[in-house]
Amino acid sequence: MSEHWEIYADWNPWHGCTKISPGCKYCYVYRQDVMYGSDVSSSECRKTGAFYLPIKRKRDKSWKIESGKVVFTCFTSDFLLKDADP
Repeated sequence: MSEHWEIYADWNPWHGCTKISPGCKYCYVYRQDVMYGSDVSSSECRKTGAFYLPIKRKRDKSWKIESGKVVFTCFTSDFLLKDADP
């Protein structure tokens, strides 16, 4: 599988979420934020620096996320979070 990683890209436009179910107590995002000493609470949803990544270009004018990539998104948030982006 490792020889095929070039077909994947990741995009996290938001970070953080609100715990809404018993399963949320096992959320790795909260543990990861504590481990890395985040100054902002994991329950506070906020835009990340990668928010506009799909429309950004590199210096050579190619897209940062190239056409045909399989994009994994929102693994540090919930894509349909009401607090995310009005």
